[in-house]
Amino acid sequence: MKKFMLMSIFVSLSIVLSLGYGIVQAQSLFEKADANKDGVVTKAEMKKALADRYKNEDGNKDGKLTVNEYVQARQKNFDAADTNKDGVVIVEEWVVYWCGTAGDAAKVKEPVTMDRKSSRSQRMDTGKDGKIQPNECVAFWAGRFVDLDDSKDGKMTRDEYLNRMQGMAEMMDLDGDGIITIEEYYISWLGKEKAPAKK
Repeated sequence: MKKFMLMSIFVSLSIVLSLGYGIVQAQSLFEKADANKDGVVTKAEMKKALADRYKNEDGNKDGKLTVNEYVQARQKNFDAADTNKDGVVIVEEWVVYWCGTAGDAAKVKEPVTMDRKSSRSQRMDTGKDGKIQPNECVAFWAGRFVDLDDSKDGKMTRDEYLNRMQGMAEMMDLDGDGIITIEEYYISWLGKEKAPAKK
Protein backbone atom coordinates (compact mmCIF):
# COMPACT_ATOMS: atom_id res chain seq x y z
CA MET A 1 0.00 0.00 0.00
CA LYS A 2 2.81 2.40 0.90
CA LYS A 3 4.56 1.60 -2.40
CA PHE A 4 1.33 2.31 -4.29
CA MET A 5 0.84 5.63 -2.49
CA LEU A 6 4.46 6.65 -3.05
CA MET A 7 4.19 5.68 -6.71
CA SER A 8 0.95 7.69 -7.07
CA ILE A 9 2.55 10.72 -5.46
CA PHE A 10 5.61 10.38 -7.70
CA VAL A 11 3.50 10.06 -10.86
CA SER A 12 1.33 13.02 -9.85
CA LEU A 13 4.37 15.14 -9.07
CA SER A 14 5.99 14.14 -12.36
CA ILE A 15 2.88 15.19 -14.29
CA VAL A 16 2.69 18.52 -12.47
CA LEU A 17 6.39 19.20 -13.02
CA SER A 18 6.27 18.22 -16.68
CA LEU A 19 3.21 20.39 -17.29
CA GLY A 20 4.83 23.25 -15.43
CA TYR A 21 8.01 22.83 -17.43
CA GLY A 22 6.03 22.91 -20.68
CA ILE A 23 4.28 26.10 -19.64
CA VAL A 24 7.53 27.79 -18.68
CA GLN A 25 9.14 26.78 -21.98
CA ALA A 26 6.19 28.07 -23.98
CA GLN A 27 5.60 31.22 -21.97
CA SER A 28 8.37 33.56 -22.84
CA LEU A 29 9.69 34.55 -26.23
CA PHE A 30 11.82 37.09 -24.33
CA GLU A 31 13.60 34.38 -22.32
CA LYS A 32 14.12 32.21 -25.39
CA ALA A 33 15.48 35.14 -27.37
CA ASP A 34 17.91 36.23 -24.63
CA ALA A 35 20.58 33.79 -25.80
CA ASN A 36 23.40 35.11 -23.60
CA LYS A 37 21.08 35.48 -20.57
CA ASP A 38 22.10 39.06 -19.84
CA GLY A 39 18.52 40.17 -19.24
CA VAL A 40 18.08 42.13 -22.47
CA VAL A 41 17.24 41.07 -26.02
CA THR A 42 19.19 42.49 -28.95
CA LYS A 43 17.97 42.61 -32.54
CA ALA A 44 20.34 39.77 -33.49
CA GLU A 45 19.03 37.60 -30.64
CA MET A 46 15.44 38.37 -31.59
CA LYS A 47 16.10 37.53 -35.22
CA LYS A 48 17.45 34.09 -34.27
CA ALA A 49 14.45 33.42 -31.99
CA LEU A 50 12.07 34.52 -34.76
CA ALA A 51 13.69 32.16 -37.28
CA ASP A 52 13.00 29.28 -34.88
CA ARG A 53 9.48 30.53 -34.22
CA TYR A 54 8.76 30.82 -37.95
CA LYS A 55 9.82 27.19 -38.50
CA ASN A 56 7.60 26.03 -35.62
CA GLU A 57 4.59 27.94 -36.94
CA ASP A 58 5.01 26.47 -40.43
CA GLY A 59 2.58 23.60 -39.78
CA ASN A 60 3.28 21.51 -42.87
CA LYS A 61 7.03 22.28 -42.82
CA ASP A 62 7.16 23.42 -46.45
CA GLY A 63 9.18 26.53 -45.63
CA LYS A 64 6.18 28.82 -46.16
CA LEU A 65 3.97 30.23 -43.41
CA THR A 66 0.47 30.63 -44.75
CA VAL A 67 -2.01 33.08 -43.25
CA ASN A 68 -4.01 30.06 -42.01
CA GLU A 69 -0.95 28.49 -40.37
CA TYR A 70 -0.21 31.80 -38.68
CA VAL A 71 -3.73 31.95 -37.22
CA GLN A 72 -3.53 28.30 -36.13
CA ALA A 73 -0.28 29.07 -34.33
CA ARG A 74 -2.03 31.91 -32.50
CA GLN A 75 -4.48 29.34 -31.08
CA LYS A 76 -1.46 27.64 -29.50
CA ASN A 77 -0.30 31.03 -28.13
CA PHE A 78 -3.66 31.54 -26.50
CA ASP A 79 -3.74 28.04 -25.00
CA ALA A 80 -0.21 28.39 -23.63
CA ALA A 81 -0.98 31.81 -22.15
CA ASP A 82 -4.18 30.51 -20.50
CA THR A 83 -2.24 28.86 -17.69
CA ASN A 84 -5.25 28.19 -15.45
CA LYS A 85 -7.23 26.81 -18.44
CA ASP A 86 -10.37 28.83 -17.73
CA GLY A 87 -10.87 29.77 -21.38
CA VAL A 88 -9.87 33.41 -21.01
CA VAL A 89 -6.54 35.18 -20.61
CA ILE A 90 -5.92 38.04 -18.21
CA VAL A 91 -3.18 40.60 -18.68
CA GLU A 92 -0.77 38.94 -16.23
CA GLU A 93 -1.04 35.58 -18.00
CA TRP A 94 -0.57 37.27 -21.37
CA VAL A 95 2.51 39.21 -20.36
CA VAL A 96 4.13 36.26 -18.59
CA TYR A 97 3.64 34.23 -21.77
CA TRP A 98 5.61 36.78 -23.81
CA CYS A 99 8.03 38.27 -21.27
CA GLY A 100 8.50 35.70 -18.50
CA THR A 101 7.32 38.18 -15.87
CA ALA A 102 4.12 40.16 -15.31
CA GLY A 103 5.93 43.18 -13.85
CA ASP A 104 3.61 46.19 -13.80
CA ALA A 105 1.33 44.83 -16.52
CA ALA A 106 -1.85 45.56 -14.55
CA LYS A 107 -0.95 49.28 -14.48
CA VAL A 108 -0.88 49.61 -18.28
CA LYS A 109 -4.10 51.18 -19.55
CA GLU A 110 -3.09 52.52 -22.97
CA PRO A 111 -3.54 50.17 -25.92
CA VAL A 112 -0.67 49.42 -28.26
CA THR A 113 -2.01 49.05 -31.79
CA MET A 114 -0.07 47.60 -34.67
CA ASP A 115 0.22 48.79 -38.25
CA ARG A 116 2.68 48.45 -41.09
CA LYS A 117 4.55 51.61 -40.12
CA SER A 118 6.46 50.22 -37.15
CA SER A 119 7.45 46.79 -35.97
CA ARG A 120 6.94 45.12 -32.61
CA SER A 121 10.61 45.61 -31.72
CA GLN A 122 10.49 49.30 -32.65
CA ARG A 123 7.44 49.75 -30.43
CA MET A 124 9.02 47.79 -27.57
CA ASP A 125 12.39 49.55 -27.66
CA THR A 126 11.19 52.78 -26.10
CA GLY A 127 14.73 53.60 -24.94
CA LYS A 128 15.89 53.48 -28.59
CA ASP A 129 19.09 51.67 -27.57
CA GLY A 130 18.63 48.64 -29.81
CA LYS A 131 17.88 46.40 -26.85
CA ILE A 132 14.60 45.29 -25.34
CA GLN A 133 14.59 45.51 -21.56
CA PRO A 134 12.19 43.36 -19.48
CA ASN A 135 10.12 46.42 -18.49
CA GLU A 136 9.82 47.43 -22.16
CA CYS A 137 8.62 43.93 -23.01
CA VAL A 138 6.00 44.09 -20.22
CA ALA A 139 4.76 47.54 -21.24
CA PHE A 140 4.42 46.54 -24.89
CA TRP A 141 2.61 43.24 -24.35
CA ALA A 142 0.35 44.68 -21.67
CA GLY A 143 -0.57 47.42 -24.13
CA ARG A 144 -1.22 44.80 -26.79
CA PHE A 145 -3.51 43.03 -24.34
CA VAL A 146 -5.47 46.25 -23.78
CA ASP A 147 -5.86 46.60 -27.53
CA LEU A 148 -6.87 42.96 -28.11
CA ASP A 149 -9.41 42.87 -25.25
CA ASP A 150 -12.26 44.13 -27.45
CA SER A 151 -14.89 43.89 -24.71
CA LYS A 152 -12.62 45.85 -22.30
CA ASP A 153 -13.57 43.56 -19.42
CA GLY A 154 -9.98 42.62 -18.52
CA LYS A 155 -10.39 39.15 -20.02
CA MET A 156 -9.38 38.24 -23.54
CA THR A 157 -11.38 35.41 -25.06
CA ARG A 158 -10.08 33.06 -27.72
CA ASP A 159 -12.55 34.54 -30.23
CA GLU A 160 -11.44 38.11 -29.49
CA TYR A 161 -7.83 37.12 -30.03
CA LEU A 162 -8.25 34.94 -33.11
CA ASN A 163 -10.53 37.43 -34.86
CA ARG A 164 -7.85 40.09 -34.49
CA MET A 165 -5.05 37.72 -35.49
CA GLN A 166 -6.65 37.09 -38.87
CA GLY A 167 -6.25 40.82 -39.55
CA MET A 168 -2.70 40.77 -38.16
CA ALA A 169 -1.77 37.91 -40.51
CA GLU A 170 -3.17 39.80 -43.48
CA MET A 171 -1.23 42.91 -42.43
CA MET A 172 1.99 40.90 -42.19
CA ASP A 173 1.43 39.43 -45.67
CA LEU A 174 2.74 42.51 -47.44
CA ASP A 175 2.17 41.31 -51.01
CA GLY A 176 -1.22 39.72 -50.26
CA ASP A 177 -0.33 36.30 -51.68
CA GLY A 178 -1.54 34.33 -48.64
CA ILE A 179 2.03 33.50 -47.57
CA ILE A 180 3.95 35.30 -44.84
CA THR A 181 7.55 34.91 -45.98
CA ILE A 182 10.37 34.89 -43.45
CA GLU A 183 11.29 38.38 -44.70
CA GLU A 184 7.73 39.64 -44.10
CA TYR A 185 7.80 37.97 -40.67
CA TYR A 186 11.05 39.77 -39.81
CA ILE A 187 9.66 43.11 -41.05
CA SER A 188 6.63 42.77 -38.80
CA TRP A 189 8.74 41.93 -35.78
CA LEU A 190 11.97 43.85 -36.43
CA GLY A 191 11.24 46.48 -39.07
CA LYS A 192 12.81 46.91 -42.47
CA GLU A 193 16.55 46.52 -42.73
CA LYS A 194 18.28 49.73 -43.68
CA ALA A 195 20.04 49.64 -47.03
CA PRO A 196 23.82 49.67 -46.66
CA ALA A 197 25.39 53.07 -47.23
CA LYS A 198 26.86 53.54 -50.70
CA LYS A 199 30.63 53.97 -50.86
